[in-house]
Amino acid sequence: MATGNPLLRAAEIQARLGALKTRQQPANSKVFLQSRPMAHKNYTAKAASTHIDAGEFSTFASWPNEPVHGATIVLGLFHTPPEPNGPNTEYETWGGALVKIGKKGKRLYLWDCNIEGTSGLPNFQIQCATKGHSELSAYLGGKFDLREIWIGGKTMGDGDTPFELTMQWLDDVLASGDNSALGAPSFACVWEKK
Repeated sequence: MATGNPLLRAAEIQARLGALKTRQQPANSKVFLQSRPMAHKNYTAKAASTHIDAGEFSTFASWPNEPVHGATIVLGLFHTPPEPNGPNTEYETWGGALVKIGKKGKRLYLWDCNIEGTSGLPNFQIQCATKGHSELSAYLGGKFDLREIWIGGKTMGDGDTPFELTMQWLDDVLASGDNSALGAPSFACVWEKK
């Protein structure tokens, strides 16, 4: 089964994200969608990337890099490179939601239609599905008071692509205007701050 989208260009992804941002949202929406896709944990990884338009993708440090206008949920689309010498040769496409909880806490939701395999994240003692998930979790844990990490997704069917399923999930969360499209039963909490 294909696990990613090797030929997606940054401009194509940005255009689709832009179209989602212009959709009608509930008047009291607390959801903000990052307009640029993210692919790299930092600028060093971005500079080393072999993706044809690596410079057009943001780093994890840029999430969120736009004013969120009072939003309590910030969404992002990730298009991360395969692990060197790993079993997958295609880019992983997945989504994330960073949700404010309490005065300063954050809850991270990782949405992926390819939840299989694990790679450890020692400083949080959790198992994430991909290297990109682990790198993002570690980065956000160092920047914010990260209190929970939830992982979920949807199994791909015939003709589905990770990009289209991720775009549908982003659209569902935007349409809800709140966190009703997040959590159980689609997600499971895999880590909580003690």
